[in-house]
Amino acid sequence: MSLVIELEAEGPQVRGLAAERAPPPPNTPANGGNGDVRKKIVPVIKPPAGPSASEWEGGKYLSMQEWLEGAEQGGAILLQPADDVRALRGRLDNAALISVDFHRIGDGRGYTHAFLLRQRLDYRGRLRALGAVTADQVHAMARVGFDSLALRADQDPATALAALGAFSTPYQGAPIAGAAAERAEAAFAARVRLLERALTELAARHARPVLATSLSAEDMVITDAIARLKLPIDIVTLDTGRLNAETLALIPETRRRYGIDIAVFRPEESAVAAYVAAHGRDGFYEGVAQRKACCGVRKVAPLARALAGRDAWITGQRREQAVTRGALAESEFDADRNMHKYNPLAAWVWADVLAYAGRFDIPMNTLYGRGYVSIGCEPCTKAIKPGQDPREGRWWWENQDSKECGLHSNGSGI
Repeated sequence: MSLVIELEAEGPQVRGLAAERAPPPPNTPANGGNGDVRKKIVPVIKPPAGPSASEWEGGKYLSMQEWLEGAEQGGAILLQPADDVRALRGRLDNAALISVDFHRIGDGRGYTHAFLLRQRLDYRGRLRALGAVTADQVHAMARVGFDSLALRADQDPATALAALGAFSTPYQGAPIAGAAAERAEAAFAARVRLLERALTELAARHARPVLATSLSAEDMVITDAIARLKLPIDIVTLDTGRLNAETLALIPETRRRYGIDIAVFRPEESAVAAYVAAHGRDGFYEGVAQRKACCGVRKVAPLARALAGRDAWITGQRREQAVTRGALAESEFDADRNMHKYNPLAAWVWADVLAYAGRFDIPMNTLYGRGYVSIGCEPCTKAIKPGQDPREGRWWWENQDSKECGLHSNGSGI
């Protein structure tokens, strides 16, 4: 996914990865330094020969005509400047996203599309502008109903965010788009459809996919979706021997709630005994090396057994969880384990997780209600104060850049 600014109820969120920007060309004197130039030379930027994009984060775009010929549940439409969007009346309930393609800067037809979709067709889902979208356009685009803006590759998101904050009239209050609650509901519904679609597609693509759940709120979201959709995805968890009782209680509760099996993998007793003999039961407090050795025995080795023979591994990681996860991809290849790895909640924020938990009434670790946010082993986890970074509750005696345990070989930590 390219760099996208999403206008959420809690404020603008930047998602995706920025394209590598070429260094600016050096300044050259006008007319070779020989005086004023009488004729201003304006560079000609040719519009693309076809659509500016072919895919979005949920799959391939459909043209308006393709959508009308057979709307796809949870799919996305890419509108072109010449499309007559009025033909979509009554055909938008299944859309997870509508994108409007701006072939050139300032193309007024794209603004008209947004106006018609919001005001005439009563579309409440996500509406994205892409193509020749520049930072100085974002406020005007937000005013007509766009709540997702894919910036041109050479544009700086900081400039766009500054432009959004420079005006006092936010999109959320515009009568065209409806109330903020309606927008939040549409965004939530789209996120759920994207999750369901991603899990369904990977279940069909792989022979032996597995969710390795830590019983976190994120993993419970994915567990709930797998159970609701009755997908052929196995679920495993790790009992490190040092988990909180509240965490362990979720295993039988989840089995009862969904009628599914959760395979439990534990560390080898001999390996634990060897660690304790060398470092002491709580030797992880003595240094990063000792702590990572403990994680290796209690987490990494059992995970290797849990993933043996699998061709796809699903996690509940999110980019928002830690600075080391800021570039987390939704789909990647774990070269160390020679398998595909999926992070379907990568773009979710904590508010999305809580919204899902409330809507589907999923089982949750009771420690969340006592100030715990990032929950691991009992001696390595503590509650945090409001406003603190979630990772401050994990391995709090270490520096921020050392907070990895080795489960995720891409360096994202857990």
